[in-house]
Amino acid sequence: MRFLWCATAAVAWLATGCARITPERLEAQVQETMRWQREYQLERERSEAVAVRLAALEATIERLVGERAEVEQGRVALLEELVRTEADRHALEEHNTQLLARERELNELREMHEQLSDVFYESALERARRRLPSARQPDASVAGDGTAVP
Repeated sequence: MRFLWCATAAVAWLATGCARITPERLEAQVQETMRWQREYQLERERSEAVAVRLAALEATIERLVGERAEVEQGRVALLEELVRTEADRHALEEHNTQLLARERELNELREMHEQLSDVFYESALERARRRLPSARQPDASVAGDGTAVP
């Protein structure tokens, strides 16, 4: 019974409390609720706009990270190519040095060949002169007459 009496008292007190709310106060509460609802909507729209911008920035960051990774791979590839090119350059320089040395040897051999050719030619002329003494003697007899030029 006591519970029933307490429940009746609580309902009566709530009913009188609700009955005491004036329409102006109720209108003010409705206006305040509407204002808070508008602020909530504005804040929600701002949050959504920030979320959209954040998503766009994250996509941009991912794109830039991908580009940076590509650039790094390109840099590594270029460094490897530089190392290969340097090795090729050193090999070409060594080959060029060898070619220059062989060219010098070839020039020395040409000079030696020319000298030997001259010596061989002179030697051949000398042998020919010694073998053909009879051919020179008629020239000498003509030279003795003063008509031939030695």
